[in-house]
Amino acid sequence: MLKVLVVDDDSPIRRWLEYCIGQLEGFVLAGSAASGTQGLELYRRELPDIVVTDIEMPGMSGLEMAARIQAIRPAHIIILTSHDNFDYARRALQSGTAEYILKTEVTLETMRDLLCKAARTIRSNGDNAVQMEQSAQLLIRQMAMEQGAAPLTAQELRRQGITLEDAPLAAGDLWSRSGQDLQEARRRLESCHVLVNVRYVPLGYEHLLFVGNLRHAGAREELAAFYCREAEGVDCVLGLSDAKKGLLELPAALHEAQARCRLHFYEPERKVFLNDAVGRESVRHAETARMNFSKELFAQNYREAVAIKDEVLQRIREERPTDLDGVKKLCASFCTILLHFATDQPEELDQRTEQTEQKMLGAMTMEELQAAVEEVFAPFCRSAPQTEAYSAPVRDAIAYLEKNYREKVTLGMVAQAANFNPEYFSRLFAKETGMNFSAFLNSVRMRQAVALLEHTDKKVYEIAEEVGYSSLSYFSTAFKKSFGQTPAEYQALKRGK
Repeated sequence: MLKVLVVDDDSPIRRWLEYCIGQLEGFVLAGSAASGTQGLELYRRELPDIVVTDIEMPGMSGLEMAARIQAIRPAHIIILTSHDNFDYARRALQSGTAEYILKTEVTLETMRDLLCKAARTIRSNGDNAVQMEQSAQLLIRQMAMEQGAAPLTAQELRRQGITLEDAPLAAGDLWSRSGQDLQEARRRLESCHVLVNVRYVPLGYEHLLFVGNLRHAGAREELAAFYCREAEGVDCVLGLSDAKKGLLELPAALHEAQARCRLHFYEPERKVFLNDAVGRESVRHAETARMNFSKELFAQNYREAVAIKDEVLQRIREERPTDLDGVKKLCASFCTILLHFATDQPEELDQRTEQTEQKMLGAMTMEELQAAVEEVFAPFCRSAPQTEAYSAPVRDAIAYLEKNYREKVTLGMVAQAANFNPEYFSRLFAKETGMNFSAFLNSVRMRQAVALLEHTDKKVYEIAEEVGYSSLSYFSTAFKKSFGQTPAEYQALKRGK
């Protein structure tokens, strides 16, 4: 079975391509992505054989993604676009793309022809030297990316085209946002001959791993000093592992080099990380912090919620976890939960949350990440309402909601209970609480749902109905936006399952 990755920001076309692949024998969907950035991440993880991608997408284009994919491992790429433009086709082919087809020409039959042609090309590629190099690079990438990867003997490595000896060795990770700087850093390092049997392996567009045997004790320090001296003017960071005794420790050396290189996120002014202690991989108690943040927010304990966010950011700074994607996603989750809680304009919500997530995932330093978080939180902190300042009509309305949240409650019903004109009451309610009526009602229902999930054995569908949701699907979607996980996941986590 050949694995196929689909990348297109047009949701209907993406679903159609997924359907086509599912209908064709000999092919399996490796995943689908709505942007070049997501597609590249999926490619790194799944290493599919074929990629079907649009050209023009928000952020990273299909052509840029194709070029970065070829730096990881050559793949058969099919460009799918609505632009009948020769220049696009020429650039696509220069990126290593094998096919170019207009979206208007795509049918189940044309997809069958394209994928079968790709399969024949892949299977007829009999260049042993290329295959040996690809095999060697893939093996090192697997050891670098998989925790607990099994080490190999020198004989087994030689069969894969790797000539490392079972002797003292070290690994390094070069990182740069510029492919040109990355290659220049490699060129300069190659002139320092303190490592032998060196193998360089691209890991995505921004990282270049290398492994080699050490010529003598102190070779690591000599290499680091050489790099500091000779890499002046090259925007590239080097992370080096400790000296390891032999091949049994090769996977550990690769992981250590990558972890040290990632410390640049916390100390962007440094270029070499040689003997730094590598802390935790992930943020401690991240899931618990996220849940507690949501609980305090929906209980309208705003100071407590913000304090949880501040504590997590401080913990990240102190512990310097090396799973940077996990760090960024945790910070983004605080912001998206807050946006779902406080945004008055639902029609703008999806766009705002997507922009916020992209900004945080693109942060290059801890300072950039924290600034992006505070940009979201600052307006809320300045205007966070204090419940003791609510007027009598608003307090009456909240009491009405907390008593009747199980029912189909409307703004008109609450305004009538408070003896106010609905339009005037809507403005008054939003001004004092910081939320529109619908958002506040949702917060009341979510608070009750959390209590039932934590303290009863009721089924999720029973809880959905009890807190006023007629649709289990809608309840699950709303809960996940508010707490970062589905009601079932939340319930299982709280029960320790």
